[in-house]
Amino acid sequence: MEETISGHVESLIFKNEQSGFGIYRIVLFNSNQKPLTIKGNLATLELEGSYEFHGYYHEDSRFGMQFQVTSFQKMLPQDKEFIVRYLSGPSFPGIGPKTAEAIVEKYGETVLEEIKVNKDFKLSIKGVSKAKADLIIDTIRHHDPLEDTISFLMAAGLGHKQIIKITQEYGEDSINIIQENPYRLVFEIDGIGFKTADKVAQNLDFDENHPYRIEAYVLDKYENKVYGQGDSYCDYDLFLKEMGADHDERITEAVESLIDRHELVLDENRLYHVTQYESEVYIADTLSDFQYHGYDFDVDDFNGKLSQVESSLYISFDEIQRDAIESFLREDITILTGGPGTGKSTLLSGIVTFLQMNMPWLKIVLCAPTGRAAKRLEDLTNVQASTIHSILRWDLDSNKFGVNEENPLEADVVIIDEFSMVDTWLFANLLRASEKVKKFMFVGDRDQLPSVGSGFVLGDLIQSEVFKVIALQHNYRQEAGSEVIDLAVNMNQGIFDISSYHRDVKFFDSRYGSVKDIVLRVVDEALAKGYTLNDIQVLAPMYDGPAGIDNLNHFLQKMCNPEDPYKSELRVGTRIFREGDKILQLKNQPDDFVFNGDIGHLVEVSSKELLVDFDGNFVSYSRADFINITHAYAMSVHKAQGSEYPIVILIAMRDFYRMLSRRLYYTGATRSSKSLILVGQEEAFRRAVENHSESRRLTYLHKRLIEKNKH
Repeated sequence: MEETISGHVESLIFKNEQSGFGIYRIVLFNSNQKPLTIKGNLATLELEGSYEFHGYYHEDSRFGMQFQVTSFQKMLPQDKEFIVRYLSGPSFPGIGPKTAEAIVEKYGETVLEEIKVNKDFKLSIKGVSKAKADLIIDTIRHHDPLEDTISFLMAAGLGHKQIIKITQEYGEDSINIIQENPYRLVFEIDGIGFKTADKVAQNLDFDENHPYRIEAYVLDKYENKVYGQGDSYCDYDLFLKEMGADHDERITEAVESLIDRHELVLDENRLYHVTQYESEVYIADTLSDFQYHGYDFDVDDFNGKLSQVESSLYISFDEIQRDAIESFLREDITILTGGPGTGKSTLLSGIVTFLQMNMPWLKIVLCAPTGRAAKRLEDLTNVQASTIHSILRWDLDSNKFGVNEENPLEADVVIIDEFSMVDTWLFANLLRASEKVKKFMFVGDRDQLPSVGSGFVLGDLIQSEVFKVIALQHNYRQEAGSEVIDLAVNMNQGIFDISSYHRDVKFFDSRYGSVKDIVLRVVDEALAKGYTLNDIQVLAPMYDGPAGIDNLNHFLQKMCNPEDPYKSELRVGTRIFREGDKILQLKNQPDDFVFNGDIGHLVEVSSKELLVDFDGNFVSYSRADFINITHAYAMSVHKAQGSEYPIVILIAMRDFYRMLSRRLYYTGATRSSKSLILVGQEEAFRRAVENHSESRRLTYLHKRLIEKNKH
């Protein structure tokens, strides 16, 4: 049962600046109890302040009785001791304890409330000038409306970061706006979804049948359906049918209202979210215009200068690669595609070197969707490469880019590697910042997994047949005898015959419960041969179960980085973070220059902080940020995309039936640069390779490009 207490904030025990969670010690008013510990979302709590707290008592097994705060509001102190401390505090310069005591002695312990409510109150104390007395009265009567707003939002169930975003957006009108329509939060505050807004509405006893709620509910269902499948749109009639519009006309009315308000866009029978629609249209319009810029990098004696590049790189380009470089110089947009071992990397290195040797004045920007892919690109070309988010100066809190139409990218040539991972929204934002760009090259393997975000950009650009596509077919690594590449090529053709491989590819037949033991043995043997944890990557498609990522990480940590009295460690939920752990970054943190999929090593552990080394970039994580990292001994194929490892251990079980697809296992197999270990059931691998039935994502970009380029 919720209770109300009031007291004076005596001391701070713990505070997380990012999350707003805090633990304080307070002295209760009108009570002889010892100081009480309170905890909760207390971001705006001030030391030496007096507050009314709402919440409930909680008996902590380690720390005893505590009060869990659900909301609070500032109040004037009530006890003489705290009134004196308040009046002699920093809010009233020039007033010392003696003067403060004199005020209380003369006017009593209700003096502060009297000053606040009695407009005719006059303060007259010996030694206090009229100007100072008026200042005391004005200070006590002053009321910051933001305090009421924060208290209201806390009581409505919102967190610290959400409250900051709301008050920044709505200011003093926050309470009125949310009381009138709490579901505006879904549409106007980034990071607040239907569930959060619905919780706020319930706390306000908002009508659950109100059209505002139904519209927010419909939008939530739409986003889950479309974005959950990676689509750009859904069929309008089918969506209405699935939502039960035949039996509830309110659904149709809600969809029509969302369309009228331009939250959704109906394009023929395709129902888009406005952001996805505008991104798709912008890409089609911009690329269609861009390819006619006519920036031909004309080079005299092309063959002679290309020979110089070959000499400097100690390579020899074949005829297709030579034609590809010449096409890149001539075309404004070039797409380079091909599987592993087909020479994409060699060709990229050749193009960059050619430009550097013959057009050194050009500003070349190399980028990739992930930090590890960017690092590989940089190592290959000896030119700095960054993530797309980084070159666009993405701001995490606002979800906006500092490099944009008003502040365009300083680049003549942009080359994007691992382009299959780029989604529609991100690509549109890159194009918006590309006013000064003269040439694009998009590099990727169209047969790998598509982007996590919505769209199928690389596939759409190729399918449109509008742009120059260089498809590398000759496989140099397969020709050199790489079994990994041979297996990957066969997998991509729907063939899985594990009996053909005996050197680079090995298969360990395993029951579901014994996968862990085989993986541990393989990793242990690799480490004994001199490989490092950075050289070895375990990949699985699912997190749960004995053969899942979480369980494998647990046992791999126990073997590879066991408990050690000389190593600090910290338990966080069911996980233990220990010095020396291999760590995976789960979310982009642009301010720290660390991005989703980056791998580092835990170098320092304390009770409040973890320090991770990402190849010389040391990133500190407070408790609020621990959710952004996990162990990296095992990870998903999606997280590994864009990276390569000398040894990959890939797992397939019949229990993974929902994830058994050719595209996923082809992507996983091609993460290996040297040795591929398959663990699981042969039937499961074969089922995955033969399953090419994944439905094509619903996008219209390729057709927009075709329509724009009919002339």
